[in-house]
Amino acid sequence: MRAIGRDRGGALAFALVVLVASVVPVPGSSGGGGSALGGVLDVLPAGVGLTDQFHLVGYAVLAALLVPVTRGNRFGPLLAAGGAVAFGLGIELVQAPIPWRSFALRDAAVNAVGAAVGAAIAAGRARVSRLTSDRDGGR
Repeated sequence: MRAIGRDRGGALAFALVVLVASVVPVPGSSGGGGSALGGVLDVLPAGVGLTDQFHLVGYAVLAALLVPVTRGNRFGPLLAAGGAVAFGLGIELVQAPIPWRSFALRDAAVNAVGAAVGAAIAAGRARVSRLTSDRDGGR
């Protein structure tokens, strides 16, 4: 029971970091001043925004942290991914009225992809760990 509480705490702490990072001004936006990134944006492929990687990785990590919280539930990884997707959509809604932020359906979609990938990886790792533990006699 103690591990589940620790899992919840880690997921909650990370979600709080994502929330804070999602509402503060961004360099180069109307509320964040000049960009310190120089020509970095010129290197990215067409259609890929600078924040796409942060959305993808951030929501993959969040979903992966939620998988152990749903342990024991047959649909745990699906619930973890769904929770991360819902959280991301909620953050997009919170950003809508913030002058230096905006609601972006594209960001929500990238969040969903990241959440699915993170939940799948975490569920796969948990399954391999269980199989290895069973094979080794639970040592």
